Amino acid sequence: MATIIEIAKMAGVSIGTVDRVLHNRGYVKDETRTKVEKAMEQLNYEPNRVAQGLAVMKKKLKFLYMMPKTLHNPFFIPVRQSAEKKIQELKAYGVETDVFDYPEKTADEEKLLKELSETIGHYDGACILGKDSSINKLIADEARKRPFPIVFYNSKIEGIDSIAYVGCDYVSSGRLAAGLAAMTGGADSRVCFFSEFGSIRESADERIHGFLNEADMRYPEMKILGKWDITSDKAQNKRAVRQMLKKAPETNVVYVINPMDYSICRIIAAEDKENKIKIITNDLVPIQYDMFRDGIISATICQEPEKQGELPLELLFNYLAYGIQPNKINYTELSIHIEQNI
Repeated sequence: MATIIEIAKMAGVSIGTVDRVLHNRGYVKDETRTKVEKAMEQLNYEPNRVAQGLAVMKKKLKFLYMMPKTLHNPFFIPVRQSAEKKIQELKAYGVETDVFDYPEKTADEEKLLKELSETIGHYDGACILGKDSSINKLIADEARKRPFPIVFYNSKIEGIDSIAYVGCDYVSSGRLAAGLAAMTGGADSRVCFFSEFGSIRESADERIHGFLNEADMRYPEMKILGKWDITSDKAQNKRAVRQMLKKAPETNVVYVINPMDYSICRIIAAEDKENKIKIITNDLVPIQYDMFRDGIISATICQEPEKQGELPLELLFNYLAYGIQPNKINYTELSIHIEQNI
């Protein structure tokens, strides 16, 4: 269904000009009117839908979008970029969106918490990451007081009501990883898990759950030898890798689940003196390209980060502007990448 923005863009005119043509008011050059009418015809527009678009502009909706910092998690760079692009598009409808980073320091969190506690009432809805934080608790409390739709992206929190979730099916992602482990290390692979388990544990736990179920069902000879935590301290990560190699020297596949800055992959490769370990990761960011070319990473599983940036805003907008109830679960598409197709 065509929108007033699409008609204006195709005709090369302003939204106001489209409005004047639709309602036959004000002066519009014949040449311009013809362009607008042609665009309407090509887009098979519905007058009511366009009229709704004009009404939406008068609502002056205001959204809150909470975003992780990308310093230690480059996965969220394309999420942020696609969200910012969608925010610009929604401005044409009079929608204002404030983007805040989840604070990493207690003092910063307290400062933002104070600011949002004073302004949360000005927002019509929010897009948030499913992580435990006082910020999310404040947002959830607001949703209990009044109609305040929440869309989770990337991960969700049980017990907080939301209109939709946009993100990965982590159990299916883990099943894919088990298949890749069998392909790269054999059906009798000896596997260890590495992940940052702290801030967003749900995705790691569900991926491991999917991996174990698939291994039990399809690869009964595959053995899981242990799991280790990734931190922001590279020296500590190196000690964890050495501990893995000492306790489980037969390891030939490592599944890196939530890798933070991916430096753990180079540490594993450097400590693997026999060069026998195949590394499987999630997602695809620039730093991984060199790792693929250097033979460090064997395969990675992607989950459409761009969709996780833009779709939550689109669902929230359609819900508030047009009353369109979104699907409760909106899984992103999983894809496998190896060196030859990146």
